[in-house]
Amino acid sequence: MTPFYSIGRHTVVRSVSWLRIKRALFSTKFMYSNSVPKDLTRLTLVPLFRQILIPVCNNVTCIVQVKYVHEGAGIESDSELEEAAEEGIDLYNESETFSFRNILYPISEDPLIKQLNASTSVQDVFNFIKGYKCELDGQLVSQAVIILWDLQKIFYKVNVLNLYQNQVLSSLLNPYDILNNYINEVSGHPDFGMLLHLVSQWNEDMSVDALTATILYLNKMGVDVHHPVMQKLIDRCEYMLESCGPRFPLTALSRFTVAVNSGRGLWRVLVSKMTLPRILTESCNSAEEFRLLTICLVNICQLVSNSVLNAYKSKADSLVERGIITAQDSKVITKAVRFLNYPQWSDQNGASTQRLLLVLKGSICGISPKDLVALHKVFQTHLEPADIVDEMHDAATQFLSQVEDERISSNPLAFQVTTDLLSCLVSFSSPTQKLALEKLAQRHVEGCTPSSLPTLFKILRQLKTSNVKLCDAFWSRTLQCMENIPEEREDYKLFRVTHRYMHFNNNLGGTYRHYELERRLIHWLWHEVENGTAGVMPSKFARVASFILAYGNIGQARSTVSESTLTQMVCKVDDMAPQFNKTDCVYISRGLHIGTTFGCQRKGISSRLLSVFTNVDTAMNNCALQHLKEEVLSLSDINKITKAYINRRGTCDTQLFEHLIKRHENFSGAVSSRGLRDVSANLLAMNCLVPGTVDQLVNYVVENGDHILGDTVVKLLYVCYCLGYTPTQTNSFFSVASGIILRDKERLQGLILIQAAIAFCFFHHLPEDLVHFIFTVDFLERLDEEVLNCYAKASYPVRVRYTMMHLNRAVCLDYPETDIPWFHEKYCQQTAALESPKSSPFHDDVRQILISVMGSEQYVQVNRYSPYFYRLDFQVLLNKDKVPVTLRHQGDSNITRIAILLWGEDAYTNGVTQLRGKQQVKRRHLEMLGYRVIGISSSVWNSMYMAEPTAKTDYLRQKIWPPSQDGFVQHHYKKS
Repeated sequence: MTPFYSIGRHTVVRSVSWLRIKRALFSTKFMYSNSVPKDLTRLTLVPLFRQILIPVCNNVTCIVQVKYVHEGAGIESDSELEEAAEEGIDLYNESETFSFRNILYPISEDPLIKQLNASTSVQDVFNFIKGYKCELDGQLVSQAVIILWDLQKIFYKVNVLNLYQNQVLSSLLNPYDILNNYINEVSGHPDFGMLLHLVSQWNEDMSVDALTATILYLNKMGVDVHHPVMQKLIDRCEYMLESCGPRFPLTALSRFTVAVNSGRGLWRVLVSKMTLPRILTESCNSAEEFRLLTICLVNICQLVSNSVLNAYKSKADSLVERGIITAQDSKVITKAVRFLNYPQWSDQNGASTQRLLLVLKGSICGISPKDLVALHKVFQTHLEPADIVDEMHDAATQFLSQVEDERISSNPLAFQVTTDLLSCLVSFSSPTQKLALEKLAQRHVEGCTPSSLPTLFKILRQLKTSNVKLCDAFWSRTLQCMENIPEEREDYKLFRVTHRYMHFNNNLGGTYRHYELERRLIHWLWHEVENGTAGVMPSKFARVASFILAYGNIGQARSTVSESTLTQMVCKVDDMAPQFNKTDCVYISRGLHIGTTFGCQRKGISSRLLSVFTNVDTAMNNCALQHLKEEVLSLSDINKITKAYINRRGTCDTQLFEHLIKRHENFSGAVSSRGLRDVSANLLAMNCLVPGTVDQLVNYVVENGDHILGDTVVKLLYVCYCLGYTPTQTNSFFSVASGIILRDKERLQGLILIQAAIAFCFFHHLPEDLVHFIFTVDFLERLDEEVLNCYAKASYPVRVRYTMMHLNRAVCLDYPETDIPWFHEKYCQQTAALESPKSSPFHDDVRQILISVMGSEQYVQVNRYSPYFYRLDFQVLLNKDKVPVTLRHQGDSNITRIAILLWGEDAYTNGVTQLRGKQQVKRRHLEMLGYRVIGISSSVWNSMYMAEPTAKTDYLRQKIWPPSQDGFVQHHYKKS
């Protein structure tokens, strides 16, 4: 089996068979002699003098994609906000038509510069330095560094990328194994040491651009920034930063920030802080200047404050509005939106990100696969603009088909480098493509590498697969990589795996378990607590505690956590609680929710489990109250606190719930598609109506229209229906929503479309096109297939069938002109036969009082069904004289049918109290069917007023015989 190695903290690659290729690629004869070995050819590039000796070698056995990890602090969403890539100058992918050797001295007529530019090998450069040692100056020394870097770039392109003629694969591959060996050979040569000495000698003779280029490219050629020569150059650069002021070029500034930030530690931050004021004063009047500015900020992102970020967004918006940034600047746009998408501030940058992405509308198919993958990750964070979804889908399809056409799909390497493209395709595919994509995903899992596991996780989660074997294969492969590669067990990688696993459980209805993976992860996590920083850093310990709470099997005989470990964990949670941030609370609350769910599935919750969870729950409630006291909370902050609250408890009778409602009414910052989805889900889970917040979300949909995805709009539309709330911008909202949903109807899940149609019915705005789309044989067959291949077999088919029945009934009653038949009669009969008689203290009490009011039990029908199968708690019949009659008289003329419905607390919304949408529809439909509907609220029935001896009797009598009816007096007289 081919081993894996870690190159640095952020890079994971598969090994290459160096025994077979090192002699050809890194021969000293190749690099240090003027003769051409027999196994080498001379490659001619443009311009003609740019020639280098290139080895002919086809023995590369393995080459894979490399991923970089940006370790900025931030929250991971349920769909997991994956690592943001480190940005820098795209050193190996510049245009070949660009004469890089002229970057510093483009119009130089110096014969020595021209001779140096004609170098075709590394040895040519070294020979020049030795031959003209007495004539060298700052220009020639810096140009020698430029030439060496240019040769390294050409080596990379020809010897690595050109081995793979497929353009899609070569644009995604970053095979640094081969390159690192080249760098080691060159930088280890004695003549390279002589060059470093000359750089140190002539650094004060270099221009600002030459100086920063020398720092950057020496670093890229393997010279560490802590090398004495590099430190001398950096000191010189700092001095020039202070002395030159505004005259310090942006090109030089970008190179300097990239070079300085290639290392780790506080030192680079202290150096970088000098560049920040200079960056802020830089004017941007071109796309190229904006690109350089972005590179600077990317590399000092730890120092970027809100004011700096806002200034950057203002520059971006201005360049877009003036038409300076266009679709031709796709790489600049990609770099900018990736920077704006860093997790620590992505929720603040939705509007600017959307504007930049919309510039690419109509041109997505012209961007590179690498940029497409990057844009897709940004889109998954913000879920907008929807305008580019079809283009991204078409582009991903096109790139993948190129791989298929060139017969590379049988190569395991193609699976690794096309995983990201497959993720793009899965995100935007229709439910009908699920099976084909699942088979393709299975092939990728079988040949995956550690670097492709995060993307494969997203693919499997988006597919919502019910294939347990596929899930087992993925998590077993994850465990295998972690066991075999120590670097895969570093704390931040452990936390990512635990996060993915905890949210993967949403698939299969939360029933999936990989017990061996859980056991090993808990062992490694607690090792980090005892031997690493996870035991002292709250943000890290929150990850550990959440996973142990979820999968530690606390209180069971087969618990994977010892009693001492459990005690330490609870004590640490209590101690660190005041230091937990909002994200930490989300993690721990998620662990409580999963652990409670599994605990309830057993015969009973153990006292130990109850004790632990009660202590942790109390600590989390205190944390939430502390965060809610903050003066300014963004919508993202409120969503985190609310999500944590829902995961822990979900009830609404606490002080915390009241605080949450108040903060929903007064959040700061802008709305986004991601925020809209989260708020909608939270309000629905809490059954909470906050009219001001809902209207803000509705206004966002109306104003942004086509930029929003259909499923996002449906979530808000369905919340309005469930909470029974009619938005202020009713007509505008429903017009925009219907257009968006019809646009995306082929891509939306069947259940989502049905829910949208039900909501439209409630508001009397059901589009006729949507009716005729849903009630067709094609859609019903698609729905059957969706149910057959769904992920939650125990619940999803039932939900789909039940919701479809509700829609069928609503359309028959509210839109009879559509001629849609009622085809759920048999389904309702079967369901009714399985239902047990409704009974509760509330129900029994009302029944007894109702019998006394009506005079006899024969006049009270219990648990009846109306036409179209609405269940009635009680039914009473009155004749034309308003006198009660038995059921056998229901066919008589002038009979008044009264439906008495009992509404518990869950029939009303929290926050602003009103009847929920489902109950409102039921009342409306029953009235359409000829019933007079009497609703009895449990809160009214059990109120203090009703404790009076005759209060309940009088209440029911007045509901059945209102005082305005003549029959009320007559019947009351007879009863007396």
